[in-house]
Amino acid sequence: MTDSWDSTPEVEVFENEIEGSDTFIRVNNANIDIEPGSNFKTVVKSNAKDASLGKFRVFLNGAEILPSDSPELVSEGDSIELRPYDVAGCEFK
Repeated sequence: MTDSWDSTPEVEVFENEIEGSDTFIRVNNANIDIEPGSNFKTVVKSNAKDASLGKFRVFLNGAEILPSDSPELVSEGDSIELRPYDVAGCEFK
């Protein structure tokens, strides 16, 4: 079984209203402030779903991580980035 990220429709989606936070998720070249202490996987999956990313790579503070390596909660100052997972020669549906 491959350890990979994917978005699922069963993910809880929530909005966050922090002004000028240094804790954010970057998706499609836009930074979205997130609440420290939020469930990490929920934040990642809900933002991936909102961005219509089916398969994607996750970077935490500049380093790529696998789902099995992800922290339980978002920490103060975390910078998370989602990048589309590109597979050469594959057709995305």
